Amino acid sequence: MVYELKDVGVRINGKDILQSVSCTLQKGRWISVIGQAGAGKSTFAQVITGLTPFCTGEYTHNGQSLPGDRRGKRTAVPQAGYVFQFPEQQIFETTVYKELAFALKVKGAAPDKLDEAVKSVMGQLGLPESLLQQNPLQLSGGLKRLVAIASVLIAEPELLILDEPTAGLDPLSRIALLKKLQAWQREKRRTVLFISHQIEDVAEYSDEVMIFTQGRLLAHLEVNELFLRQSKLLEQAGLPLPEPVQLLRWMEAASGRSLEPASCREEDILRLVRPVWQSRGLHHGG
Repeated sequence: MVYELKDVGVRINGKDILQSVSCTLQKGRWISVIGQAGAGKSTFAQVITGLTPFCTGEYTHNGQSLPGDRRGKRTAVPQAGYVFQFPEQQIFETTVYKELAFALKVKGAAPDKLDEAVKSVMGQLGLPESLLQQNPLQLSGGLKRLVAIASVLIAEPELLILDEPTAGLDPLSRIALLKKLQAWQREKRRTVLFISHQIEDVAEYSDEVMIFTQGRLLAHLEVNELFLRQSKLLEQAGLPLPEPVQLLRWMEAASGRSLEPASCREEDILRLVRPVWQSRGLHHGG
């Protein structure tokens, strides 16, 4: 599945929300979208799914133009799933099983297929089957979040939009959720569009990063290229460096050495920095 925008613009109530956005989203990539509030991140994601009409430009899905009317409204992109902020607020069924099975039941899936799909997605997100007959609205906040996300994943979307999916979660729950989503994405070879203001999460899980500023796409780069070699782009967009990369730069300045980690991920940076920190030369002030 390849999604391609060419010079796409969105204008709402006389205001340009997106301007001349061109990009290509390839299958099987975790692509993060970052930028300050109002930069156009969510609007971009909604254009990709066909939820928001655009005024100018062209959008193709697997080489075919997305059909639309004269006002720019497009047909929803097939096989796209959208996880909004606080997705648990969209739960409406009386049991976890009914909540998870709803989308497939509407499509006419057979009962045995429903059972198989529900058990599979529960396993992927680490949800115990003992929850299936419970009311999802009576679960803890973290479990409700997982059930809501599972109700999107069960349809096995080719493209998964994650719009601040960890909002309101504590750090441990946030990490646990992102690891589960990454495992699902890699196993299924799906495309993920991840909107987040947590720059450390972006550095940790992304293959590529898109930076938006004032409705324009400032850059679309491989994650290591951005954070390790072209980090000045973050400054242009008013965004900070991830804390592990800040530590790396501080250690370079303190040791007088140029350090080249395997990636911008925390584990790789700490593996490189730790022996430098522990070295006698640094301990004794060089």
